Amino acid sequence: MSTKITLALGVVALFAYIGVSYGIRQRFPLTEVAADTALKGRVSGVFQVQSTHFFFLNDKTTTRYDFDDFAPVPGQELLRQDGSLGEYLHVGDSISKHPYSVELTVRRGERLSRWVCPPAANGQ
Repeated sequence: MSTKITLALGVVALFAYIGVSYGIRQRFPLTEVAADTALKGRVSGVFQVQSTHFFFLNDKTTTRYDFDDFAPVPGQELLRQDGSLGEYLHVGDSISKHPYSVELTVRRGERLSRWVCPPAANGQ
């Protein structure tokens, strides 16, 4: 392949990558869940971009949610040693968070787990 064709294909691939990234951000606006956010719902979808997890709630794809700032409440035993709520959540989990609270509750079947948003992440 000639250098010009290779360069042209590289430019086309770059523009396609930028276009897809922009399109995803426009189609699914991001809500970073923090202390002031109130939520109640069931995780209905998940996708991961590099190490960041995004979630859809209640079968609605109009907004994607980011829970990666949340960590397990100290002293709580989890089935797996997941570092953040984003790594722990699965489709079907129920989430509940009161407004202006740093704590979030996840129900997975009969099991409840509590998660907290650290002060550095929620501006306190």
